[in-house]
Amino acid sequence: MKVLHVCSSRSWGGMEMIVCRLARLQRENGDEVAFACDRRAPISDCCASNGVATVDVRCDPAGLLALRKRLGREHPDILHVQCSKDLNIAVPANVGGSSRIVLTKQIESVVVKRDPWHRLLYAGVSRATGISTMIRDNLIATTPLRPERVDLVHLGVDTGRFRPDATARAETRRELGIPDGAVAVGMMGRMSPGKGFDDFLEMALTLTSTDLAFVLIGGHSRNEEAYGRGLERKARQRLGARVHLTGYREDRQRWLNALDVFLFPSHAESFGLALVEAMATGLPGVAYGKDGVLDIVSDGDDGLLARPRDVTDLHARTRQLIADAGLRETLGRAARRTAVERFSEQRMLEGTLRTYREALAR
Repeated sequence: MKVLHVCSSRSWGGMEMIVCRLARLQRENGDEVAFACDRRAPISDCCASNGVATVDVRCDPAGLLALRKRLGREHPDILHVQCSKDLNIAVPANVGGSSRIVLTKQIESVVVKRDPWHRLLYAGVSRATGISTMIRDNLIATTPLRPERVDLVHLGVDTGRFRPDATARAETRRELGIPDGAVAVGMMGRMSPGKGFDDFLEMALTLTSTDLAFVLIGGHSRNEEAYGRGLERKARQRLGARVHLTGYREDRQRWLNALDVFLFPSHAESFGLALVEAMATGLPGVAYGKDGVLDIVSDGDDGLLARPRDVTDLHARTRQLIADAGLRETLGRAARRTAVERFSEQRMLEGTLRTYREALAR
């Protein structure tokens, strides 16, 4: 199959990382894969490192013309659009062409898009996918797409890379200075206000035991560097030597192994890729029970759910895991099993290919 992905984003977060991995998986699967993206963006460098060819495309009239020229020359079977704004160049570029457009929606929309322009755009979409039940339902509710043309395809993680690793655990805890016997509680993600870092710090302040360590894995979000620096300063001031800041890490699977308990207090999450990566690493977790998280965690079976944005409940659930090593072990094993069985990269690839086949058959 011949696939051209379209993503003009210049950020580097979960969406961009996952589509790079999808392109790599498709290439390894034997498909011919290329990427239309902004050459200034990190996603372009990632594609290059994975051997995926790129064409310089931005979401503007020049990008539309460049994309149309590429389509006229290459004739891909599938034009896979990774964010809805890029339909503004993908659909016009494909007018009169033979490619089938597939849209993947990763972010909830609060705007209903049923005006004449959006009806015209979405008429050019053969099929769409939502990364969680919430996003799939939102896509149906806010666009002209009919339910039978919208699939649920969960994101997936490399469960061979994200796995329990005793060697990595010993190394990273030694590097961070976490003493033997201490329970390490942490979270991972871009330092952005909605990710729940402030909730984490507020909760951590109420845990006064000296045999606890707190670990924040993640770097500053693009255009939110001031927030990130302020958060790190606040963490050091309030938690002192008990807090450990790793910054952005490509090898984040190593640093997850340093933890005993993973927190995911995101205020609004379309899916929760970092949560799945932690589960694949065998970590018991506490997450706010809303949005895409509800597709991932079964409360009491493979993790614990706290009431959304309720720091008191987050504290209670976290204390439950800190106090009970047996529960941590049981939930950690179940979390790993859930990640392997339901949220592997292979499952994501298979779901995407099913959508492609449906689009081509339409």
